[in-house]
Amino acid sequence: MYFYLDKDLAKQSVAKCIAASEKMIDEIELEKRKEYFQVNEVLIFEGNDIPHKFVYNEVLDTIEEFIEVTEQPALFVEDRALQAESDFDESIEIDPEKQYFYIDKEYADKYFKSQIIAVFPQPLKNPAVYFNKEVYQHVGKDIPYYITVEDNTIREATEYEKYKRAQKKLEENEVAIDSKKTIVSLAEGQYVEADEVITVPCPTEYLVKEWDKAKYIWIDLTTDLDRTRALYNEYNSMNDSITLIELEEQGLKTEYVDMMKELRALIIQLETQKQAGFLAIESTEIVIPTPSEPLRKFRERFLVIKEG
Repeated sequence: MYFYLDKDLAKQSVAKCIAASEKMIDEIELEKRKEYFQVNEVLIFEGNDIPHKFVYNEVLDTIEEFIEVTEQPALFVEDRALQAESDFDESIEIDPEKQYFYIDKEYADKYFKSQIIAVFPQPLKNPAVYFNKEVYQHVGKDIPYYITVEDNTIREATEYEKYKRAQKKLEENEVAIDSKKTIVSLAEGQYVEADEVITVPCPTEYLVKEWDKAKYIWIDLTTDLDRTRALYNEYNSMNDSITLIELEEQGLKTEYVDMMKELRALIIQLETQKQAGFLAIESTEIVIPTPSEPLRKFRERFLVIKEG
């Protein structure tokens, strides 16, 4: 197994593991985990599991198991058998898709974060005795950084929980609804009232608009130039030889051509005014040509053919 440890803590003989894998993980995944667990530099340790006690070997840039040498009294056969007994529950088969994470209970309860002490392929029989401190056990392929503990079971904290614990800041379009313990993302035209999301439809004639977040209203920013261009673009797709023949057969070609010429001239006139710093022609009422009912219906049929 490859264990990826926080190198700064490993130098202090503390094992904070951010990943455990049977094969090396790629650099992109490693960078994601470093950012997620807020780790600057990683030390990769290869072995069956992380030593319970270890020291950092600066020369080899790795960790080594620390074995305390003490005088042992003579052991009877029964004592040796007890001493050789494994700390792990070997009745649980090793599953490459499952790891046993142990995190500091006191740290988790105080900061709602997972400070990993060790990761093993099998569960410990008595974790508190093994680590000489209270711990939480989490089983899975990975462990979330921001957590909530319920009935000694670890789960990833919700976005609302992170917000209430100052682990997350709301985005500009986000609102926390306390009664529902949730965070909602508001689109333009939406606001929250009585803990419900209200959507204000925008009038279809508002071609250019802005949502007033303070007053909860749409502001129409559409200019005559916007309306003229929109109408021109709607009918310009009909400007092909076959459609022009059909328009002529129905006595609509002259109206269509005249309207498109007027729209072109008006666009040039309004665009010139815009570039000069005006959005409308002074002292002149803008009259945007409108298609007749027969021409509108012709366009509706044309769209059926085009989009079909």
